[in-house]
Amino acid sequence: MIKPDREILKSLTIEDLQEQHRGIAEAVGVAGLISLTDMFGGSSIYIPQKRELVKNRVYQNILQEYDGTNIKELTVKYDVCESTVYNIVRDKIVKGSVKRQIPGQMNFADIGI
Repeated sequence: MIKPDREILKSLTIEDLQEQHRGIAEAVGVAGLISLTDMFGGSSIYIPQKRELVKNRVYQNILQEYDGTNIKELTVKYDVCESTVYNIVRDKIVKGSVKRQIPGQMNFADIGI
């Protein structure tokens, strides 16, 4: 970057920007837009939807809250389908860390047969 550009960047305002760049500056500020150009200038970047931003946290919550009997409740609470819950908790089910047992039902291992 040439020296006059650096000086202009220091005092740049939204009104100085081209129309197609103003929306980004309104969202992240002019300084944020300049930072984006430092990191991604000249390239295309993907801006995810909010749902994608929270996906990891939602999946962690499902994994922590899953007790073997509450798949339907988790699908409603986190607005995901049953197959998503199964995929998230599969290791728990396979490793047997969650008993898939109806409350009150006896397990043969419990009675020593």
